[in-house]
Amino acid sequence: MCILRILVCTVVLLSGCASPRAGHLQGNAGSGGGFGRNSAEARITHLISEGQFAEAEALISESSTAGLIEESTAVALRKAIAQQSVKLGDIHATLQHVAGFPARLRDYTRFQIQRMLDQRDFSIATKKELQTALKLLKEQKRLMEKN
Repeated sequence: MCILRILVCTVVLLSGCASPRAGHLQGNAGSGGGFGRNSAEARITHLISEGQFAEAEALISESSTAGLIEESTAVALRKAIAQQSVKLGDIHATLQHVAGFPARLRDYTRFQIQRMLDQRDFSIATKKELQTALKLLKEQKRLMEKN
C-alpha cells in the first residue's frame, strides 16, 4: 500500500500539467496548499477535460487518501465529473418533449456533445441540435423551475 501511494505521488508530481480547456475547473476546485496539491489537482483537472472520468475518479480517491487534495476539492472535482457525465436521455422527461429535442443525441453525454461542438463535428447532429442539447443539459434545473 505504501509503495502504491509513493507511485501515485510520483506520477502526480511528474505529470502535473493542465490543458487550457481545464481552466474553469481549476478556479472552482483550487485549494492551494503546496506543490503536491496543485499538481494533483492539475492532473485530475486535465483528465476531466480529456473525458477520462474513471481515471480522474481513481486519482481523486488516491490523492484524497494520501492528503494531496482536500476533501472539499475532491467533492468539487467529483461534481464536475458528474455534470460532464450526464446523458441527454437522463434529463427530466418534460424537457425531452420540447419542440426540436434532438432525440438522436439521447445516448451522448454533456462532455461528448460539447466536444462535438468544439471540434465542429456535425456528422451526428446539426450545430443547432448540438446547441439545443447542450443548453438542455446545462440549464435543466432552471428550465424545470419555469414549468
